[in-house]
Amino acid sequence: MESSVSGHGKARWSDHLLLQGIIVLWGFTAILGRLISLESLPLVMWRTGLAAGALALIVGREKLRRFGTRRDVWQALGTGCLIGFHWVLFFLAGRLGNVSTGLAGVATAALWVALLEPVLVPGRKLHAGECVLAVLVAAGVAVITGAEGVSLPSFFTGVAAAAVAALFSICNGRLVRRLPPLPLTFYELLAASCFAGLLLLLLPVVRLVVPLPRWLEPERLVPASGDWWPLLILSLVCTVFAFTACVWLQRRISAFTIGLAGNLEPVYGMLLALLFFGSSEWMGPRFYAGAGVIIGCVALHAFMGMRAARAAGGG
Repeated sequence: MESSVSGHGKARWSDHLLLQGIIVLWGFTAILGRLISLESLPLVMWRTGLAAGALALIVGREKLRRFGTRRDVWQALGTGCLIGFHWVLFFLAGRLGNVSTGLAGVATAALWVALLEPVLVPGRKLHAGECVLAVLVAAGVAVITGAEGVSLPSFFTGVAAAAVAALFSICNGRLVRRLPPLPLTFYELLAASCFAGLLLLLLPVVRLVVPLPRWLEPERLVPASGDWWPLLILSLVCTVFAFTACVWLQRRISAFTIGLAGNLEPVYGMLLALLFFGSSEWMGPRFYAGAGVIIGCVALHAFMGMRAARAAGGG
């Protein structure tokens, strides 16, 4: 299978194989999040901090200094706080239930984009087909919530993570069109780490006002000795390598192909969860039917976007 990108020739089969490998790495992040004993806030702080440090070495000091205006830097930092919040919710969803339940909620992200873009992007209208898909996704959600063994806090935390990810995607889309992607990602990861660290600092203050649930009370802020290897894989392989490889692939494979392949992330994540954690991740046929409806609607929405773009371009 090959896809061409205007001005960049044809992509090779190895490019598509690399793309699928990147999607597997993204699906693997939820597994690593469960293997690391840190709670979600310190986990995000360390993951993004290590990734930002590695990316700074790759990009270089001079390129970071020439990144853009002061306003560009502040916009990148603000957008980075969104992705930090997304990852806090993402890892929290896996801890409130199991990996598969959280991923089923996260799978709604693309439909959140379709619903939020008409509100936030001037000139973007909500189409009738997207409304139908939103209703079908809601039906898939209803099927999942009625499935046996589903943790509703886990699932809806995953849905919240998807909504924040959609908001990040919309804001980041505006920045990446005019700013270099690797320095932009450095500032976003740096902001995500500072955001999680700031929330950790605020927890003692909040505790004086209201009692906090156990999952908001991190027992440790520093990774245990057994946490370091999965944390380094999460930061350096699943974050830095996967992103830089994806940026490279964007020169060879169309954005539609990459976006469509991204819909496989929750599928790979659920399969990996079954492989790593066994029977604790098996959710029964009703859960997978609901998840299939959600993922199918997201994939169908990507196809609709591809056809609309081709029609607008006259091809």
